[in-house]
Amino acid sequence: MVEREVIQRRLAVLADALADLRRYRARFSAQDLASDRDAQHMVMHALYVASQAAIDIALHAGAATEQHQSITYQQAFDRLVAGGLLEQSLAVRMKGWAGLRNVLAHQYVTIDLARIAATLASDLGELEDFARIAATWQ
Repeated sequence: MVEREVIQRRLAVLADALADLRRYRARFSAQDLASDRDAQHMVMHALYVASQAAIDIALHAGAATEQHQSITYQQAFDRLVAGGLLEQSLAVRMKGWAGLRNVLAHQYVTIDLARIAATLASDLGELEDFARIAATWQ
């Protein structure tokens, strides 16, 4: 069973991070991100918090389904599809956010600031769509 309060708390974290990201999008250009370490850290932290909140929501809601346990963060979104809670097309995009979260958390490779700038400029709608759908889960 999806615990509405748990989802709502994580949705609030996601909403706050998205608000920060929209503000940063208006404030920082790609050139700013390339040259300003403070801007880089602010944007990357908000991206991390937003993606982690979405993952936490997926893990919680997925645990309420009859599907096999998720082994990876990306599989958490597949589990939502299998449980009928999420469309495949959005799950694919959300798995990209899980990958970005891992890069930001573990810095597997040098972080591509151009990719961070592009994500900030154009990809927030995926998180907004996910939040809208997750808000309907009871």
